[in-house]
Amino acid sequence: MTTAKSVSWITEKIDLSADSLSDKQQVFLQHYLGTDKKCFGLSAKKRDLILRQAKSLSSSETIELINYCFASKIFDYFNFAGRLLSQSPSVKSQLTESDLKTWILRTQGWAEIDSICQSLFSADEIIAFWPKWQKIILDFSKDEHIQLRRASLVLQTKSVKQSDDTRLRQLAFITIERLKREHEILVTKAVSWLLRSLATQDSASVKQYLETNKNSLPAIAYRETIRKITTGKK
Repeated sequence: MTTAKSVSWITEKIDLSADSLSDKQQVFLQHYLGTDKKCFGLSAKKRDLILRQAKSLSSSETIELINYCFASKIFDYFNFAGRLLSQSPSVKSQLTESDLKTWILRTQGWAEIDSICQSLFSADEIIAFWPKWQKIILDFSKDEHIQLRRASLVLQTKSVKQSDDTRLRQLAFITIERLKREHEILVTKAVSWLLRSLATQDSASVKQYLETNKNSLPAIAYRETIRKITTGKK
């Protein structure tokens, strides 16, 4: 199968599997997701079925498909490409800071950012290429674009839940310190998410951090993380 055919083969499956949304449903979804991209309403079940079929693609075909989807004006393509990227270790190992930055800057709203960044890298993957990923996260945390600042936090949520490696924990706290005074919900909710993820491995140090920094942290981050630590619930 040529690369061009692999792209059309998958996108046709997405198009054919999509549910028909009413205008009201379309407007609701766009508002909820924070995007003006068209939403097909592709269910997770149908998406995951297509993802299993996409495992037969070569690395070059997968990269071409991901680039195509991340250039799309359709939300479901973004969501699909993020999931495909997460299940493609050979592609992830080749990613550069420029690749991620290009894709993330095409996003609108929390859902598109998270479709790229959430669960993208495991602790082992980040640690294996530590200097590279440390630089990416620190660079993104200082960027003028809010999508990249949110991404710097979300990119770490999986790895700090999986490992108590000191490097991961320290980087997470550095990133939180840089961004904790922002007021935009894209950042405040991500700060909360990363703190709650950190508490999975070391709730004591997170609780201490919360009490020390209560007045400077977003109220929602403090509240949600304390609830997570004390009740185990989000």
